Amino acid sequence: MTGAPRYIFTVTAGRSGQASLTHLVAAHVPGALALHEEPQVKPVLPRALGDLERRLRRKFVETHELLGRGDVLRAFAENDREALDTHAARRQAWLARLAARHNAEVVFDVSKYFARGMHCALAARIGDFNLVLLVRDPILNMRSFLNRSKNFYLDNNRPDCPLNELVLDPAHLEPGELYLWAWCEMHLRFTRLVDEFAPAAAVTIRTKELEDAGAMARHFTALGLSHGPIATEPPRNTNAAQGHGPTLVAESDVATFERFRDRLPPPILDRIDYFDGYDPRAHPAEPRPTQAPSTTNRKT
Repeated sequence: MTGAPRYIFTVTAGRSGQASLTHLVAAHVPGALALHEEPQVKPVLPRALGDLERRLRRKFVETHELLGRGDVLRAFAENDREALDTHAARRQAWLARLAARHNAEVVFDVSKYFARGMHCALAARIGDFNLVLLVRDPILNMRSFLNRSKNFYLDNNRPDCPLNELVLDPAHLEPGELYLWAWCEMHLRFTRLVDEFAPAAAVTIRTKELEDAGAMARHFTALGLSHGPIATEPPRNTNAAQGHGPTLVAESDVATFERFRDRLPPPILDRIDYFDGYDPRAHPAEPRPTQAPSTTNRKT
């Protein structure tokens, strides 16, 4: 590789097909380095020692800050531009080293952490980049996160942070509404990045399109990526595969979405084109059980 690589960054709420997109890029785009929420920590030590190793490496080696959370979230909340620029510079240098090591012409950074705090600082440093909004149906996205029972604030700043595109009081938000806020916030940060930094290409990929070879071929072409025929595969890294249960929409999920949407002012709704013609009741609702579920082989 000669010169700096070309960068493509992904804005996403998460649980939207990042693993599948990474695999498609790696399998079909020559000269591209596809990164799935890197740096990841892969412990060498077993069991409890592995947990300790993971915590130490996140603090000193593959740090939370290099990933794009931890102190990055604090710096964003406090509008600490100097700290954000420092973290962005470290990630830029790390990405450049990876690109040189792999002789990559393109770095396709598929990560929900890019837009969590250092996005503007990193975009300003890179200058010439492409952008992808990887977006899943908001109700399915919310339900997927709720099934995992994860700490929301490990990966997200508070909804009442003044620097947010959408500022809401979290005290008035249910757990599902927190994830709907994050979904909207990522969509709005994408539009801000497009308006402020004018990336060479800005493409929206809907999660369901990851299984549509024709759609993915069009998206790769729009991003200026050389590729052959696209062969898609079933979704990767699903909740069901990880033992969290299938992502099924219940009537209460639809009600949560409608209640949240009613909170949004018209200027915000106008910026979220996904909502154009969106029918939250088009989802097949989870059927109510007709009898008590069996406890056989149930995990505890």
